[in-house]
Amino acid sequence: MFIKIYQSNAVNTLRKLKREWGYNLHDLVRSLTQRQILAQVVNKQEIRVVGLRRSGNHAVTNWVKEQQSSQVWYFNNIRPKENRYRVLYQHYPKEHLRRESLGDFANKDCLIYSYEDWGIKQITDQKIEKKHDLYWGKSGLRHDLLILRDPFNTLASRLKNDFIEVKSPNQTFMELWLAYAKEYLGETNYLKNNKVCVNYNRWFLDMNYREKIASQLNLDFSDAGINQVKAQGGGSSFEGREFDGKAVQMKVLDRWKVFAEDPRYLKLLDNEEVLEYSKRIFGHIPGTEVLYIKSNPE
Repeated sequence: MFIKIYQSNAVNTLRKLKREWGYNLHDLVRSLTQRQILAQVVNKQEIRVVGLRRSGNHAVTNWVKEQQSSQVWYFNNIRPKENRYRVLYQHYPKEHLRRESLGDFANKDCLIYSYEDWGIKQITDQKIEKKHDLYWGKSGLRHDLLILRDPFNTLASRLKNDFIEVKSPNQTFMELWLAYAKEYLGETNYLKNNKVCVNYNRWFLDMNYREKIASQLNLDFSDAGINQVKAQGGGSSFEGREFDGKAVQMKVLDRWKVFAEDPRYLKLLDNEEVLEYSKRIFGHIPGTEVLYIKSNPE
């Protein structure tokens, strides 16, 4: 049995290496011989979404999609360096995915793809950028949409789903939240494609703020989708899809109260730098002062 499993794994590994080698050769040939084709715009607009899990990523991204009357191609939760068309084609061998995987792109009004829990440096690595047009096709207008939720409620929602670890290697959740906060404030500037920063707390509460975000993304504002709770990620950490159709009634800014006595939660929040950046971006969140005392009783 062990020998058969080993042989099967070896065969699959060889197939994968052969497939990747073929794709790499194909990309090299295209980059050398199809420069005029690669220079043609196939995506009128492209939005790269960057956020931490349980930061309202799906809610905001779905809302962005709903502001548009034209067709939107959306890819959720991709990995750095991957060609999502090729990954999908391996699992769903459809003809249109085969064409996209080989760079025979269909024209698109809007392309949206999202990264969750990855370091911003990883996402914006120049090796990835050099292959952008090979993997996605050239875009006429590109935006980077950075979504940030306050650490108190983000952490509470993550604990509810046991999402403490992040995907970014050698980083903790708090370290990654800080990196996102610094990018949000412009202390770093890795996201260079017309960066739009979304304060999820404000986005949830304030229609005027949502209208401003839509304008920054060159979208006609309708506020459609604000009350939807989509199935991605299982919906809300606390209510699932129970509030679909009335999402604005959810207590998304009070999740921290559920964990206010949880030692693990308090220990993770015992980080002065995180609390400082939270105040700078989100202001004082009423009631959370008790967490400062409990996490640092001295």
